Parts: sequence; C-alpha cells; structure tokens
Amino acid sequence: MTDRGLKQYLEEIGQFNLLTKEEEFKLAKRIRDKNDEDAKEKLICSNLRIVVFIAKRFQNQGLTLTELINVGNEGLIHAVEKFDERKGYRFNTYSVWWIKRSIYDAINAGRGIVPKSFLAKRMQILTLKYIQKHGQEPTVQELAKVLKTDESTVSLALSELIPPYSLDETFDDSENPYIESVRLDIEGADNLISPPPDEIFKKKYEKERLTKALNKLEPREREILKRNFGMDEYEAQSLEDISRIMNITRERVRQIKENALRKLKIVLLRHKR
Repeated sequence: MTDRGLKQYLEEIGQFNLLTKEEEFKLAKRIRDKNDEDAKEKLICSNLRIVVFIAKRFQNQGLTLTELINVGNEGLIHAVEKFDERKGYRFNTYSVWWIKRSIYDAINAGRGIVPKSFLAKRMQILTLKYIQKHGQEPTVQELAKVLKTDESTVSLALSELIPPYSLDETFDDSENPYIESVRLDIEGADNLISPPPDEIFKKKYEKERLTKALNKLEPREREILKRNFGMDEYEAQSLEDISRIMNITRERVRQIKENALRKLKIVLLRHKR
C-alpha cells in the first residue's frame, strides 16, 4: 500500500462510527447465536482505527506500517470470532490483546524467533516427563540440548513459567479522539503475552499460588527473585543492581536466581499435577 493508499484507507475507516457497549453486545450475540456475517463486519469495521493506533507503536521493528495493520486486522477478526459478551467487558478491551498478539507473532516470525510462551510450554511438558522418569528436574544444559537452543534462551523461558505479576495498565484517548479508554499495555513487545481479560481471574489465583511457592524458598533466594521481577514492594532491578544492594557478585546473584527458579518451578509444576 502506497502512502497515498494508506492515507485513503485511514480516511475510509474514519467514517465508521464507534459502537456503544449495548450495540457491541447485540452484535456479539448475533454472531454467537447465528454466526451473522453482517454483525461480524460491523463489529470489525467499527474497531479498525484501534488496529492502526496499536500498529503505529510497533513501527521500525522489521515490518512496514501497512504490514502491521494487516496482521493487526487478522487479530481483530480473530477477536470478533472469540468474543463472548456474556463476560461483561467491552469488545475493545478484549480485542486489544488479540491485535497485539498477532502483531507480536508477525514481528518475531520475521526475525526467526520462537515466541517465548511456546517455548515455556514445551519446557513445562519436558520437565514434568523428566521428573517422572528420573525423580529430579533437568538442568538448564539438559533442557537446552533437548530443545536444540542455547542456555540463555532456556533461562529466559524458565522465568516465564512464573505467572506475570502485573497485567496491564490504563491509557486514555488524549492522543487519538477516535479511541476510547481501554486497558492496554504497550510498553514493549515482551508484554504482549499478558492474558486476555477473561483470564484475569485465573491470573489472580496464580499470583496467590506464586506467593505460596515463593515462601518455600530461602529468604535470600526469595528476595533476589522479587527484586529481579519487580514483585511486592520492589521495582524490577537488574542483576547488577541487586549485586550492589546485596553486596555479592553479579555472577553469584545469577547463580542464586537460576537455582531459585528451578526450585520454584518444581513447586509450581507439582502443584499443577
């Protein structure tokens, strides 16, 4: 799409009226009950501007704005097909997650990156099987060998087995008069894996489960994880910051963190079985 074509597209989608909550729910019910194509089209068209707004935040990461809009629209369509108005939240609150997820995957696909969430799920399955067979958890090196990836990637994915501590935040529509306030976290691509709204209650339960699991660690292990992941009273801190605060080397902090994550993972996995 040329600059002129993009401008024309933006003008065209600007003509679609935003929907009230009641209108969204009526359309969603028609889609759910009758698979109504007209209702789908209306719900999609009224939210195309949100896709553009989000897509602009991810420019200069390997995809053109047109490509970002296209994949974002795919996420929007998926959201329309999945939306259940009986949950009570607005459609734009729900659709934002799917739009971001689609853009995030497209950017990573262009870079040849496997989404961390996918890798973490594979690791969880492999770890459970290993524990059942050997009576102990696999090392980072063993997981990296089985997954055919490097140890640093495994360590990052291991941290993802811990439920996210913060979900998303609120932004207003001051920079775009067409978009009403929705819950949205657009601070970076790593945050795109936060859950859709219908999983928030599940995440609250997981946070409680995480707190109980953390209490099974040694005090120093618990403090390092809380500082590194920004839990409770702590802001997220780097390994270097933690080493200075706790007066130990950065390498020692890394070792304690890695060991604590392994212990925590076992507790969480056993609780899930």
